[in-house]
Amino acid sequence: MKPVVEVKNLVKVYRRRVKGPGILGTFRALLRPEVEEVKALKGISFALREGEILGYVGPNGAGKTTTLKILAGVLYPTSGEVRVLGHIPWRREKAFLKKITFVQSGRGFLEEVAWDLSVLDGLQFVKDLYGIPKREFQATVEELAELLELGELLHVPLRQLSHGQRMRVELLAALLWRPKVLLLDEPTLGLDLFSQKSIREFLRTYVARTGSACIVTSHYMRDIEELADRLIVLNQGEIVYEGSVREAVSRFARIKWIRLRLERPLPLEAFRSYGQVRESASEDSGPEVVVEVPSDNAKAIAQEILSKFPVKDILIEEPDLEEALRAYFGREEP
Repeated sequence: MKPVVEVKNLVKVYRRRVKGPGILGTFRALLRPEVEEVKALKGISFALREGEILGYVGPNGAGKTTTLKILAGVLYPTSGEVRVLGHIPWRREKAFLKKITFVQSGRGFLEEVAWDLSVLDGLQFVKDLYGIPKREFQATVEELAELLELGELLHVPLRQLSHGQRMRVELLAALLWRPKVLLLDEPTLGLDLFSQKSIREFLRTYVARTGSACIVTSHYMRDIEELADRLIVLNQGEIVYEGSVREAVSRFARIKWIRLRLERPLPLEAFRSYGQVRESASEDSGPEVVVEVPSDNAKAIAQEILSKFPVKDILIEEPDLEEALRAYFGREEP
């Protein structure tokens, strides 16, 4: 199956003026402006296929949003090749724009153009803008409103909705023309846990039903863990990892936790030679101790602990993706 998104050696360089401190720096910038180049993307390559959700993560300034803006045709690349559904995005052909959608966190499209209108009136505006046939529009609104649990809110003014409800409405509006590629930049930012979960469930169902391809960025790693079929980790404009979420945890975390339920209380000092130790809250199950150990030695250490101490139960746990990436980027900092 041919990829619907192909990125080869993509480079994006921003040029920005540099100003020294104080009034003297301001005058120097006016008389002799200095310009520095910032490489946001340094020759990245990847592909995306139909029905696939790609998690695209990294710290602030890694190049995630820049990538999505290039794929959406909002930015021009400095160099490299990009094809989305066979189109060159920055040409912004109508046939291309009707096949993709780009959703960013923050104030959405309907909030800008239909703040005082009802949800349905705002959606009618999008229908006319994209030339969506009436029957197709009605069928799509019914289907997506049911999936997003918005049926009772279609006649409510947008300004009266909660932030989570508005985000679901913006998703509905962004999918009215049934795009084949979804570019989602922090779709759950600022939402409560229940709204985040609702949007994740909707996206999984929508992609499964339509076979659309989706790229999602998020600082909430639960989004990526529950949604992504594949993961790309970006750092300072370069891809440092591509593969499964599970393999990323094993690669980046380099630690595991050994959770011990003891027959009787023991001092924490008894376990400190194996790694960092903490007590774990327990009620009727007896005293518990958690030991943080290198992942490569976890089994051997667990066996040694079993042979030396009165252990009622033992469990080896892996960190989640957020903890693994925090550990990796923490080591990467200068």
